[in-house]
Amino acid sequence: MMNAVFVPTSVFGNACVAQQHLAEPIRAGGADGIEIRRELFLPGALPLAECREANLRSGLRCVYSVPMELWNQEGKLNEELLLHILEEAAVLKPEMLKVSLGCYAGIPGLASEEELILAEQGRLIQLERLLRKYREISGPLTLLIENDQTFYGGKADNLKAFFQAVKRCGLDGVKMTFDTGNWIYCEEDPLAAAAIFAPFVAYIHFKHVVRSGGMWITLPLPEEEDALWRKLLGRLPGNVPRAIEFALPGAECLERYIGMLRGGGSGNNFAVAGKGIA
Repeated sequence: MMNAVFVPTSVFGNACVAQQHLAEPIRAGGADGIEIRRELFLPGALPLAECREANLRSGLRCVYSVPMELWNQEGKLNEELLLHILEEAAVLKPEMLKVSLGCYAGIPGLASEEELILAEQGRLIQLERLLRKYREISGPLTLLIENDQTFYGGKADNLKAFFQAVKRCGLDGVKMTFDTGNWIYCEEDPLAAAAIFAPFVAYIHFKHVVRSGGMWITLPLPEEEDALWRKLLGRLPGNVPRAIEFALPGAECLERYIGMLRGGGSGNNFAVAGKGIA
């Protein structure tokens, strides 16, 4: 089975046109899926139905990427915002919805595993209800939590606490987007993170992050045999989609990069990301 490749609409950079018009060129480049980015919509009514129809015509699978945090600063579910985003997803019909963790942390001071499970269930129950209601009405949906570049939503301890709670409480259809470069922005070791989170990963963004001019920047992946991304291939699932996520030098390069992603190196995962995309 070939590795599935998704293309976020953000790869077209400043040349990004209305996202419903990008399905055809993305499909023509050989991709299997499109990642619709909510932040790239212009103000006003969102063309979600138009994007859905374009995806269907092109035969593309879809991820809906939304720059929202699942948990607010008080550690409570951003219920109203999530409900609104799920209403949008019901129109777009993606197979996966990608958000960030937000301010979720472990629960200290509990005496027993039973107390911990009860406390976690209390925090996750409304999330489970919203997802169940969506699926009953609109069909299957996987909720993806991405490690972002914040020191609360991108740190391994907080993400580990969340996914352990998901597992203990049996919350179905909640998985991880593993962004290799964001770990570095958060001063985490991507290899150590891969060992922890591989069982939860359902979608992968690869980035090559380097220090330049006193700041972190994201570059295309290097070709060296000992490059970090190659080491990560063996530690992450080989059967989940991966995305090209860097600003293309030109639209004519799309097919070449999709081919690189498709091959993946050693039959595993491969992706490229670019400066300024988180």
